[in-house]
Amino acid sequence: MFNPKKQQQILSSITQKELFMNLYLTQVIFLTVAILLSIVFDQDLHQWKKMMTFDPIIVLLWSFPVAFAVILFDLILWKIMPQAWVDDGGINERIFSEISLFHLALLALVISVSEELLFRGVLQNNIGYIPASLLFALMHIRYLMKPLLLIVATVISLILGGLFLWTENLLVPIVIHFLIDFVLGLMIRFNWFSPRKKGTLEQMEKMDIKENEGGARECHTMTKLQN
Repeated sequence: MFNPKKQQQILSSITQKELFMNLYLTQVIFLTVAILLSIVFDQDLHQWKKMMTFDPIIVLLWSFPVAFAVILFDLILWKIMPQAWVDDGGINERIFSEISLFHLALLALVISVSEELLFRGVLQNNIGYIPASLLFALMHIRYLMKPLLLIVATVISLILGGLFLWTENLLVPIVIHFLIDFVLGLMIRFNWFSPRKKGTLEQMEKMDIKENEGGARECHTMTKLQN
């Protein structure tokens, strides 16, 4: 069973470099599995070329409005829901809080391409829309103890899979996935509407109060010693 406390311990025990190495390693594994399963399911280059055809009207018409709607929905959740419901345990905060813009764009691109190739390009084409969408949601293991986040991940997965089913163009879910990750990463990077912002400020205020109280006690003790 997934343990949030163990996740926190692991997260606090690894360096930023190790965190990114694990993240990129996961994406390499996804790409490798996608390639191997594509061979097993006998998907040839012609099929991939057909799925990856760049049609600017279809890609732009669907990608930007849908990505905007998902981002807006996330912002509303961040605003109205309790912090504990929308907090992923600090992983996104740890990943994006100090990342450079170039690295953020690269990371969002790698994640969107590798995950959509596997879950939409391979799995959805071979095991079906619903199973592939559910597998994508369950892949976010840290959400298993966060029902709201798991539901949101499932809905987004169904949207991405549905658009791929509708347009038959894999670039549509890839671009949407990229835009969502990149924009939400920007918001965390520059502390815009961060779901952890309020909690972080409250913790800092409590720490300041404790420091002030500790300083006052220390001064009081020194006064007694001097007397």
